[in-house]
Amino acid sequence: MMAVELPDDLKKQHVIDPEICIRCNTCEDTCPVGAVTHNDANYVVDPAKCNYCLDCVVPCPTGAIDNWRVVRARDLYTLAQQREWTELPAQEEFGGLAVADASEAEVAALLAGAHGGAGGHAVRPASASKPTINLFKRSKPVVATIEDNVRITDPDAESDVRHLVLSFGKAQFPVLEGQSIGIAPPVTDADGRELPIRLYSVASARDGETRNAGTVALTCAIAGSATRSM
Repeated sequence: MMAVELPDDLKKQHVIDPEICIRCNTCEDTCPVGAVTHNDANYVVDPAKCNYCLDCVVPCPTGAIDNWRVVRARDLYTLAQQREWTELPAQEEFGGLAVADASEAEVAALLAGAHGGAGGHAVRPASASKPTINLFKRSKPVVATIEDNVRITDPDAESDVRHLVLSFGKAQFPVLEGQSIGIAPPVTDADGRELPIRLYSVASARDGETRNAGTVALTCAIAGSATRSM
């Protein structure tokens, strides 16, 4: 979440995303003040104990612990409410106060456009486990290295289609077949602004282009200096 100055009646509350959490207990073991507990369903953060030390954030293997909601100080989410969550509640808007990471809105708009053009949300195959989403964001991305870049169209063809293999090293980057990933190029435009996030469809199986090697493949068409999703 981007830093923002909050009025006295608002508070930033630390919460855990139940859709991403894998119940590994790392956060509870790490928390130095005992703010994190769990029941049979969810891991939760006690707002009365959490001191925002962030000791739990780095060791979390999925990023589920790195979530926040701005709420009215009198309406903090209780432990009982958090234990019943199946997904995080939406961020409430307070008189136009910008409390969400700008990249989240950017990605949400991209996904809405993609789903609309495809006739709605894709239905995952019955064999697929639940997809992991929103694991990283522009303000805290995972860095990938291009491990392979192979042209799959004839050298004389007008189109230049490439099969790219991205390596995430030791970082966990779980995907399922048919998911899209957002790419934020590490460059700026002529005015020094960050380039927009682009969505690309995953072109490899869930265990990677090279099995158990932390890789993901994309197939892209190159047009001059612009890359678009296939």
